[in-house]
Amino acid sequence: MSQLSSYQIRFNQPLSTTQIVNIYKYSSNKERNIYLHQDHLIADAGHLTKLLSFFLFVNTDQPAVMIIDGENIEEVYHTIHNELEDCIDDISVRSKYSEAQVNSQTSIFV
Repeated sequence: MSQLSSYQIRFNQPLSTTQIVNIYKYSSNKERNIYLHQDHLIADAGHLTKLLSFFLFVNTDQPAVMIIDGENIEEVYHTIHNELEDCIDDISVRSKYSEAQVNSQTSIFV
């Protein structure tokens, strides 16, 4: 079942290149999309160069938003959370939507 969820993440240190590449690998799966946002920065994690640029300029003093869209998002969330555990100060769910909610509403908050 397709879902859409967003999470607020506070980083306590920059991510390693390996961690960034692993996020890219999770996002390059055709069943899901992962997006990151902070201030004026937006990255589609399915594009490695955009993802690297995002983390080059990300401010660890401010929260970022991670949006996961697609199949098995809970599994993706836990995989990413485990991968980045040493770099994450705090992570919280902002919103969750099922496929029916996404299709029936004209506007949703992520």
